Amino acid sequence: MAERFGVVVAIGLTFFGLMLIASQDIDVGFNFGGGDQQDDLVMVSESFGELGGATEDVRTTSFGTFNIGEGMGQIQAYQNNRETVSNSLFSEDSISFEYNATQPENAEISFEVLGKEGSGALYIEVNGQRIFENQLVTSATEEINVSSEHLRPGINNFKVGTNKGGLLGSTEYALEDVEAYVHDRRFNDHRDNFQIYQYELTDFVGANLSFNIPVDSSVVTEPLEIDVNGNEVFSERSVRSDQSVSITPSNSNLNPGYNTVTFSTEANARYTLENAQMAVRYIGTTQGVERDLDFELSEQDLSFVERETTAETLKFDYQFLTGDREIRFTLNDYNTSISPDNGENVLDIPEEVFREDNTLSIEGQGAFTLNDLTLSSEVTEE
Repeated sequence: MAERFGVVVAIGLTFFGLMLIASQDIDVGFNFGGGDQQDDLVMVSESFGELGGATEDVRTTSFGTFNIGEGMGQIQAYQNNRETVSNSLFSEDSISFEYNATQPENAEISFEVLGKEGSGALYIEVNGQRIFENQLVTSATEEINVSSEHLRPGINNFKVGTNKGGLLGSTEYALEDVEAYVHDRRFNDHRDNFQIYQYELTDFVGANLSFNIPVDSSVVTEPLEIDVNGNEVFSERSVRSDQSVSITPSNSNLNPGYNTVTFSTEANARYTLENAQMAVRYIGTTQGVERDLDFELSEQDLSFVERETTAETLKFDYQFLTGDREIRFTLNDYNTSISPDNGENVLDIPEEVFREDNTLSIEGQGAFTLNDLTLSSEVTEE
């Protein structure tokens, strides 16, 4: 009887001891009930919202006022971005073009002098008559008016040239933005040019083509059509008095240098466009972004991170606003620069960069949103 009582007491003490050990979470090689084991460690969790900032610059090109369709209007007879006219003892280079007029009232020829060599005068002839002759200087901008007495219905011949400046002399003019317009009655389109610089395309924000249409001066029987570099960006029959058309690199095939915009219509429709202009917006200055996140890891945390069965990642949600897309992440001695995609991004982080005291730094330019940023270590396999 005493022996059986001793056995019962021994079993009871043994069971009580094991339960006590289990309750203290002491690992003795037994697993009662398959208790939960740690499978992830979140070291940083932060949402910043919108970071940084940028200011926009705007450059505007004015196209003026003109008519589209049947009626009197300013019709472009000639245009070239760069031209050279010269005259010497053995050669002569000039600008010559024709315009077939219906009922011409006047014309205007304009250009800017980029450079000059020699002492000869620049001249303009219309239908064989010299209407302008003058010695011009570099950076001069000229607008020469041609009156109706020098124009005629049918073919009109224009010539821009220069004198030698002496019997054995020579002269050369470098000209920019050479344009000729004739105020004439005919079914006409209007074509113009605007320049975009490379830095404006690189930091492009947007562009708008705007104009006014007086209601009482238009015959709206066919759509007004606008294309940029051969791409249609607008076609409407019923237009508002104030109109704005969005222009982008994708819908207009914008490129560095000169781009062409054409206004047209058909049949007996007629539109008067006032104050037509192109406003290009681009990033002017940007504000830098710098954020530091400090965090500590215990010895137990470091042991978890250093396990071969864990992977360390930096995850975040990113949305680009303006400026530079590149972001630089620095974690202790480790750093990397990326241009994130809009939406969720994942970076793999080497486990050896972690220590007890840590700093995660974020640097960037421009404006963007950064949310749901999480630096974690997760078990990938047992």
